[in-house]
Amino acid sequence: MLQIPPPPPADLPDVVVTGARLPPAAGEAAFAVIRLDDQDLRAERRLDEALASVPAVSLFRRTSSLAANPTTQGISLRAIAPSGAGRTLVTLDGVPVNDPFGGWVIWSQLPTESLSGLDVVRGAGAGPYGAGALTGVIRLRERDAGWTVDASLAERGGARLSASGATDLGPARFVASGLYETSDGYVPVRGAAAGAADTPLDLEVRAAAVRADLP
Repeated sequence: MLQIPPPPPADLPDVVVTGARLPPAAGEAAFAVIRLDDQDLRAERRLDEALASVPAVSLFRRTSSLAANPTTQGISLRAIAPSGAGRTLVTLDGVPVNDPFGGWVIWSQLPTESLSGLDVVRGAGAGPYGAGALTGVIRLRERDAGWTVDASLAERGGARLSASGATDLGPARFVASGLYETSDGYVPVRGAAAGAADTPLDLEVRAAAVRADLP
């Protein structure tokens, strides 16, 4: 006896249910970025002084790194009161430059001539940037093209020489920068109030960096 199979069921049309879209919440804009280019950095000799022009940045002391000890150079963002321990992650091409103990930054080791720009990212970055970015991130970009040299003399025995450049050797690129700076400093406490401990805030900085990009 021959059995004929039943016809296949008819295909039903697809049913798509779409919920109404809500307007984007204000909290979704978690990060606000302020960008400084090389022209903004070259207007200042010191990186911490260039950052002081950004409203979002708060340095622990008003004294620049020309005279202040690095342990008092903490930096914070987002209107959070700064302290000696830095609450902001500072990276150079993605590598942290904060002191691993106190979080402060030795600004003298980062001459502005060696940078092509930076991004100030405001907002707690515990997710993409790690726990060190409590109040935000300052992303420094190292210069990778062109040459620049700066030499200057100042009062109180001040002298500064900085150079940065990049060159191509075949498929490889080499980037180098160097800084030498010295100053006899000044005495912050003067007159009869000065004591034996009030010595001049002198400065001597030597910094150098070399990077090779190999394919």
